[in-house]
Amino acid sequence: MAFSYCPDCGSRIYLGHKPWVGQLAGCDRCAADLEVVELNPPQLDWTENLLDENWEKEPEPEFQIG
Repeated sequence: MAFSYCPDCGSRIYLGHKPWVGQLAGCDRCAADLEVVELNPPQLDWTENLLDENWEKEPEPEFQIG
C-alpha cells in the first residue's frame, strides 16, 4: 500500500494500492485538502482549486498623526 506525508503536519496518509496523479486525499489530523502530484515516491501538495491565487494580506491600517 502506498503512502505519503502531509506537507502541513507531517502525518502519514495512505493512498491505496495504485495512487494516480491528481488523486485527492485528505489529512485526518489537520484537515488539509491534498492531491497526489508525483508517484515515485508519492508526493502530496495542497489542491489547486482550493488555493486562492489572488490572496493578499489585509492592508495595514493607516494612522494619521496630529
